[in-house]
Amino acid sequence: MITPSAAFVEVVANMRRILAEEAAATGDADLALFLRPLEHLTKEANASFSPDKGAKLPVCRYLAGALDAAPSGKARELATGLRRLEPFLNFVQNPNYRRAPPTGSFLTDYGYAVLAGPDDGAPALVSAPSIAFGILLLGPHTEYPAHHHPAAELYVPLGPADWAKGSAARSADASADDWVRREPGCVIHHRPNVVHATRTHETPLAALYLWAGDLATYARLAD
Repeated sequence: MITPSAAFVEVVANMRRILAEEAAATGDADLALFLRPLEHLTKEANASFSPDKGAKLPVCRYLAGALDAAPSGKARELATGLRRLEPFLNFVQNPNYRRAPPTGSFLTDYGYAVLAGPDDGAPALVSAPSIAFGILLLGPHTEYPAHHHPAAELYVPLGPADWAKGSAARSADASADDWVRREPGCVIHHRPNVVHATRTHETPLAALYLWAGDLATYARLAD
């Protein structure tokens, strides 16, 4: 039986493989910001991994369905590793959204868990001072509205969802054509302070994310 530490290393290795392939295909030098810390995580996880039973939120009722939505291939490999880690994941919410939820139902359909991150951040399975690596979970028919943050960010969605960025992400300005359906296993790159948004349809969404740069400043909703 695979250990939680081995499952963590497997998820990190699969994420690195996806990003390395993306960097080779696109020539995006910014992906190096994320690749180097991930390599470090695979070397240090066995020494620092100390899982406890994780805290859960209402949105966690959708986690199994979101992981089941991952098709074969890269997304399915990531989902398999996350299933092994699920009992240990601590799901939390951005305090800015808890103080002022964007909609009445948002907090029941949104949460995230940190796999690796700084010690002074949200509870993480592995300490990592220079990167935040985790999983975003959204329920079905949920819009994560336009928001921004100073950290550079990558997403690898495990299921289908619509994504928008820049002026297209602002609900008041967006049309149906501004949203782009992104497929499982793709890489979505948001540079620092770029406004972006996500919405789901019938299927809940699990998406792995990476932050680099300013890890201390939480995302804020766009004006």
